Amino acid sequence: MISLNKIDKEKYLDVKPELERLYLAAFTEGISAQHITAQEAETYLEKLFLEGYGIFGFSDDKLIAALISTPLSFDDECPEHIKSMYGNSNSEYIAEVLVDRDYRGMGLGKKLMQAYKTHLDKNTKHVLLRVWDQNKAAVALYEKAGFKVCGSIVQEKFRPDSNERFMMHKNYMAKTY
Repeated sequence: MISLNKIDKEKYLDVKPELERLYLAAFTEGISAQHITAQEAETYLEKLFLEGYGIFGFSDDKLIAALISTPLSFDDECPEHIKSMYGNSNSEYIAEVLVDRDYRGMGLGKKLMQAYKTHLDKNTKHVLLRVWDQNKAAVALYEKAGFKVCGSIVQEKFRPDSNERFMMHKNYMAKTY
C-alpha cells in the first residue's frame, strides 16, 4: 500500500538519505543524465527544506516518490517577467517531482499533485514549476493538472561520465487557483 504524507524539515531529516538517493537516480541516469555530486544533491535538498515542504510517497516505509514545494523566491533562475507576474507571497513553486524508476507509470505523479493541492495554503493564488520540455510524461501530467506554459529558460548541464556540455530547454508552467 502506498501512503502520501506531508513532510516538513524535521521529518525530512528522517528520510534524508532516501531522498538523496531518489533525487540522484532521477537526474543522473537516463536521457536527462547530468553531473550532480552527492554533496551537491545534499546541499540542494537541505536548502529546499529551509522554507519548503514535501509530499512524500511511501511503500512499506520505503520512499518511492516526492513532490517538494517552496516559495517562488527559491528559484534564483526564474526570469524577471515571471517573477513580476507571479512572484508574490501568494505563489508557490514546485521545485521537484520525483518518482522511483520502479514505480513510474502507476499514477504516482498525479497522486502527488492531488495530495499537494489539499495541502496548499488557502491564500495561495498561483503555483509554478519548471520542467524539461523533452520530459513528455511530466509535461503531460502538468498540462492535465491545468498548468500552462508561461516562459522558458535554457540551462547548461554536463553529462555525468564525459563532462560533455549540453543544453536543456525548460518551460515554466503556472496554474492559478
